[in-house]
Amino acid sequence: MEKKGFTPLEIKIPDKESGRFPERHGKTDVRQQYRSFLTGFTLIELLVVIAVIALLLAILMPALNKARELGQGAACKGNLKSYTLAVQMYAQDNDDRFCDPDFCYFSQSERYPVESGVGGSNHLHLRWCNDDLYLQSHPEYGGSLYHYMKDARSFICPTYFRLTIRGSQDQFYMADGDTITNYKPWYNYTMNAYLGPIDTPRGLPLKGVRVEKLTQVKRPGETFSFTEESALVDTRYNASGLNDTFMIPGDRSMAQGWLSSVGGSPWLVKPGPEGVGQFWDVIAGFHHAPSGNRLGGKGHCALLDGHVAAHTRAETFPLSWPR
Repeated sequence: MEKKGFTPLEIKIPDKESGRFPERHGKTDVRQQYRSFLTGFTLIELLVVIAVIALLLAILMPALNKARELGQGAACKGNLKSYTLAVQMYAQDNDDRFCDPDFCYFSQSERYPVESGVGGSNHLHLRWCNDDLYLQSHPEYGGSLYHYMKDARSFICPTYFRLTIRGSQDQFYMADGDTITNYKPWYNYTMNAYLGPIDTPRGLPLKGVRVEKLTQVKRPGETFSFTEESALVDTRYNASGLNDTFMIPGDRSMAQGWLSSVGGSPWLVKPGPEGVGQFWDVIAGFHHAPSGNRLGGKGHCALLDGHVAAHTRAETFPLSWPR
């Protein structure tokens, strides 16, 4: 006696070698079923999928960019922590004195042989991006402080490196950057020019501003030894981008004039139209910067008490002023 129920439909899979489709099975065309199974998305379905992906990217990209900036900022702070230790060790070995900001990286200001043809008379202002002088590869060029920080992971902020892949807005780079054979930005942390020896060509003009010893600094926790400079220039605030080894808001007469105009408080001396006017150098502003203004954020500073913190360009003078 035959069992009642559905008769199973046997579906034959096409032979891979011959490519032949199975024969008809009753009233069902298995070839038609197979072709239906392989049918792709409709145009509407594809557009919906693309729209969903675009929406997800629009939601995720700001978060991913934020995470990347936080990671780069953490790396930058780690780099500058090495500088705080180097400054302290140098002071301990040198009667509490600071090194000369002109020679913190390099052993000489005169042109090295590898700088032949670079920058005309402005070779010093292009060393930050001359890979032939990269100290990790060429320690023989290292200056007084380099030997205390030669084990540092990096001398450059990852964000700064990304910003300067294609060059700088500094006037010296704009004039002579094309003379560099091996362009590669490798440092952007510069030393406070108001710290260091006085009996030097650059120190004498800063007499009355510069201090020679760590113990002479009035507010170590609010005075940086090194900070970040930027390659970006807004001439309302700063005349230059990074172009040497030191950060200097202005010379002695400028500093004294600024202080006199605001009643003597360094915290009231600010660059720009809302302040005392143009500085020579300012703290970088590419960390946590508002959209469209890569100078309006913050830059990291290595303070003399050993900690690293982010500050705005408006704080450049009080954080560099050691008196």
